[in-house]
Amino acid sequence: MQVNRKNVVSWLVFDLDHDNPMIWEDAALPPPNLIVRNPKTSSAHLYYAITPVLSGPGARQKPVDFMKAVYRSLAQKLRADLAYSGPVAKTPGHPWWETTELHNFEYSLGELQPASELEYEPPWRGVPDLETVSHSRHCTLFEQVRFYAYAIVRQEREQGSESSFIKRVEQYARSKNRFSGRHYKSSKLRQSQVRATVKSITRWTWSKYYGAADCARGTMLLDRAMPLPEKQRLAARYTHKERVKKTEEKIRTAVTNLEAQGVALTQKAVAEASGLSRQTVAKHKHLLTPTGRNVVDFLSEKQRLNANKSNVKNAVYQIAARLSVPLLFDRGCYLVPSRILTIEPALVSVSEGDNGMGLDTS
Repeated sequence: MQVNRKNVVSWLVFDLDHDNPMIWEDAALPPPNLIVRNPKTSSAHLYYAITPVLSGPGARQKPVDFMKAVYRSLAQKLRADLAYSGPVAKTPGHPWWETTELHNFEYSLGELQPASELEYEPPWRGVPDLETVSHSRHCTLFEQVRFYAYAIVRQEREQGSESSFIKRVEQYARSKNRFSGRHYKSSKLRQSQVRATVKSITRWTWSKYYGAADCARGTMLLDRAMPLPEKQRLAARYTHKERVKKTEEKIRTAVTNLEAQGVALTQKAVAEASGLSRQTVAKHKHLLTPTGRNVVDFLSEKQRLNANKSNVKNAVYQIAARLSVPLLFDRGCYLVPSRILTIEPALVSVSEGDNGMGLDTS
């Protein structure tokens, strides 16, 4: 039967293709007025009676947008078919269906708003780049559907199955397969083309995609049941700490580089080298102390460490053991060992000149 009159919406009807007509209870939503269920498959239509909303040519747009936002959000929570748009629905009381009437209360959209979180937004963080692919219906559909698949795959892994995931993505793809009024030759893709797109997206997403679809709150591994204000407070503290850490890393790197160049460590010089403002550097002025890491006199340091050891010679190069050195014979394009020269430490001296280090075996 056609539930709503022309240009007037008095019922919100949700088409459930899954076998849980009581999902509204699981999602803590208001009870529907009617549940009309198929006894063979357990799929159902849920009827919500609402204060009538005019939807004709002369209707105000804001109430219509308000109603659509409530409907979309409830449909997401009920896991209803987003491709369903009426106007025909299962007839309550017909012998083919099992009809359950829960109450005869008429909801206002304002009463459904808290449960449906009115400010509906797609549950994915990324945004389809439709402008880039506007030349192709296939690419436009692919771009829209893949983001929806990313959004629901985690929920389906936890609560559903691969088949239910594919079914939901296919329903969404059918709802988006409308290209009338654009510059395309035909208004819709063939069903076989839609199914091929869905198959490509769902196969890859189910096996390979493990990103988060909601707001990125996974870095701190917070409890999902934690109240949002508490999450935000902890996240703000964490973000501040990370920002300070990165700022200090930039300043330390700039200090080290300036020391190597012999530049005085002024706040202005460090600010220019680090790309930070002088005010930010001033807040971390305790980091402007010279590190000295790039001006180490390694020989002096070695002498200092060995000062109390009488059996250590402070030579720059020291051969402390019997050494076997292969003498190399030049064969033109490569060197080959001619014979092995055994060197006794007492007979060897090492010198360092302009042409590098030399070995005197005479």
